[in-house]
Amino acid sequence: MRLDITTHGERETIALGEVIGRVLHPGDVLALHGDLGAGKTHFVQGIARGMGIMEPVVSPTFTILNYYEHDIPLQHFDFYRLEEEYELDDLGFDDYLSQGVTVIEWSEKFLERLPEDAAHITIDKTGPEERIIHLSLVDPRWADVKKEVEAYAAGH
Repeated sequence: MRLDITTHGERETIALGEVIGRVLHPGDVLALHGDLGAGKTHFVQGIARGMGIMEPVVSPTFTILNYYEHDIPLQHFDFYRLEEEYELDDLGFDDYLSQGVTVIEWSEKFLERLPEDAAHITIDKTGPEERIIHLSLVDPRWADVKKEVEAYAAGH
């Protein structure tokens, strides 16, 4: 199933992420796609807030992984600077997938390493502030996310 949501500014992109973050479970993997400056990190900030994580969330472009300890931990990966698949093994990437919620920016670099049931979220910048967020939720595990996103869309 695919859902497309338009946001008009950083606050709305964060708010959509927050709605999704409230219903995530350990083992959920969200693969983010989008150009530089599309709003992927803002979206993750919202996810963290929805999960109850109040510390600042920043892009892990240089660190590859930012780990946020919480009731359900958030593992925020950024594959942008990775060149070879073995680098994922060096990070112990597969071990993280079942431990908490995993969100991956630039996930398209190593799609074959993602679980088949991962949610794919593409953020397209369509104007200075406007974004279209495409959610591809191919597994029944995402039913709660679908319901929350639809309710969010109906209210905006």
